Amino acid sequence: MNGDRRVRLLIRQAADLPTGHDAWLAPAERAELARFRIDKRRTEWRLGRWTAKHLLAAELGLRTGFPDLARVEVHAADDGAPEPWLDARPLDVPLSLSHSAGMAVAAIAPAGTALGCDIELIRALRRGTVERHFTEAERALLEAIEPHDWAIRGTTIWTAKESALKALREGLRIDTRHVEVATAFDGPAGSWRALTITHLPDARIFHGWWRRMGDFILSIAADPAADPPRDETR
Repeated sequence: MNGDRRVRLLIRQAADLPTGHDAWLAPAERAELARFRIDKRRTEWRLGRWTAKHLLAAELGLRTGFPDLARVEVHAADDGAPEPWLDARPLDVPLSLSHSAGMAVAAIAPAGTALGCDIELIRALRRGTVERHFTEAERALLEAIEPHDWAIRGTTIWTAKESALKALREGLRIDTRHVEVATAFDGPAGSWRALTITHLPDARIFHGWWRRMGDFILSIAADPAADPPRDETR
């Protein structure tokens, strides 16, 4: 990535997926897909791979035709994190994936970056959920605001938490209150806004960005800090 600290990301919708065949998947990926029995899970998995492959192909200077896309593979590591491969060899490219309500995002960063991304449909979290999963400081951000803002703020905090937990390569296996989000909610609509997420057990800090995209919130978390993401969506 030529030494810069910028995260690249790509967004795709379920409607973008090819129908009728999976020639863009490598044989090992097709075998993995065959294990899914629920259509919703199959669609989410395919959409995540479709999005990631297009982003990686652009980064690697490959064509986006099916033969080249099949050269790029994305497999789950032992801890569940997605790892990219090219021609059956692992790539030193940090990759993160997320999907929600028919949308998927893939993000890549320079080698050595701990990276996580998340996209979520904006929704009002139940107060019980907030009490179980948010820290005291995060709950304070939701106090005394209108219900619509509660939904935006709550979803933003949740996506940032998920992003940091992915960057830690832990996911939801650990208590979500182990990470604490701090951010501002003012600023131009649709713009990237900075955030920080602290892993409280060891005080490790992830720097990131979030923005609203229509009915969705998108966030990324990275260590070391990254510049505002560059959206490769075309």
